[in-house]
Amino acid sequence: MKRIKVNSPIYNNKSGTLSIELSGEDEELSTVSIDFKTLLPFANLVKSQVKDFFFITCAVYGIDRFINRKYNSVDGWSRELQIEFPVSDIDIWNTVKENLEELLSFLTGDYWNIEFYESTYISPEFTLPIEFQESFKQVNLFSGGLDSLIGAVDYLSRHPEDKVLFASHYDPQMKGPKGDQEYLLMLLNKQYRGLFDYVPSIKVTLSETNIRRETTFRSRSILFIGIALIISQGKNIKDIIVPENGSVSLNYPLSPSRRTSCSTRTTHPFVLDRTNFILKEIGIQSIISNPYEFLTKGEMVDNCHDLEFLKKIIDFSNSCGKRGHRSSWKLPLATHCGVCMPCIYRQASLLNQIDKTKYGSSVNSLIPFKTKKSQDVGICLDFLKKDITREDIKTELIVNGIKNIDKLKNYVEVVWRTRVELKKWFTKNGNSVIKNKAGL
Repeated sequence: MKRIKVNSPIYNNKSGTLSIELSGEDEELSTVSIDFKTLLPFANLVKSQVKDFFFITCAVYGIDRFINRKYNSVDGWSRELQIEFPVSDIDIWNTVKENLEELLSFLTGDYWNIEFYESTYISPEFTLPIEFQESFKQVNLFSGGLDSLIGAVDYLSRHPEDKVLFASHYDPQMKGPKGDQEYLLMLLNKQYRGLFDYVPSIKVTLSETNIRRETTFRSRSILFIGIALIISQGKNIKDIIVPENGSVSLNYPLSPSRRTSCSTRTTHPFVLDRTNFILKEIGIQSIISNPYEFLTKGEMVDNCHDLEFLKKIIDFSNSCGKRGHRSSWKLPLATHCGVCMPCIYRQASLLNQIDKTKYGSSVNSLIPFKTKKSQDVGICLDFLKKDITREDIKTELIVNGIKNIDKLKNYVEVVWRTRVELKKWFTKNGNSVIKNKAGL
């Protein structure tokens, strides 16, 4: 078990950076650095539990990067983590201790054991900039991906009277997202000028560490929520929107091995429901929701409220999960690898549109599926070939964490339609070997 103490945050007035030091029992040290100057005016308007939650999400993100899975797992993947978090009121946080442990364990695939101690953090005074002093209807997360772009276009085209506030995160160790966000926002501003404001993307990164870093980012979603929460609470906005298609939200395991180690749970219904429960229990009035939970990615595209505008800018969004691994791409200057599951979902979703996205490799180039790069495609094809019933899907969703039985039928249908979407794309674009492997 790895024991980590999360030290109380320290704000540097000169640099505007907030630092959270992580210290292990074997002299492991790491620092999470947060560009907090941007958020500080919002933070000074919220109750202490909101700041606590945000600092916890930053620390979780740092711990996820700090503790290498290969050297610290109990089964090749899952780590046992004993963590001390600083909070403003220990008694309040102890009421949700088990729920927070369950949430983090589900999100990262690890075993979290949590303790709290009294924080010594002192917040300096900053006034909210004038552009954020007006009223906003809701806070929308904006990652630079296709789904968040559709969420932005849908809201802006449907609600010209209700201004929205966008929030984002970036890590300089992940190349691309910040540039994607800024360019897309520039295009959105030309089309919907004056209908939104945007809090500059918040940099949160593991800036220093004396041990080998972990390369996974499974905790990024909770950090996104932490950023949105501090902004929304600073503006007394109740609704936080996380736009993501139901296929990815549910992340139905394409094989038994992907129930844990290879399955991200960014907006899984359990994550959103448990987060909402925790916030309510500690007295924070916010509702985090995903309005696209019952739609496939293709349905999100085809049903976009301003589809003509979306089609003009769609190729500036980025969905690739492997954009930093270009050495094996056939076209190294492409924007997407073309063969990871996010890329496959994207290509399938654009089947009814003209897809101008540049992909580094084709699924047809991966035969005979013996390399790590071909792993996603091979597993996806095996999944499509299986004779799966709706009852099979229902059972798997329950095993994979779905607790809300009232929504279960809708979730089953999302998975069913996702399979249809993928089969149509492989039928049109796959060669004979690909089609045969998918049972097409």
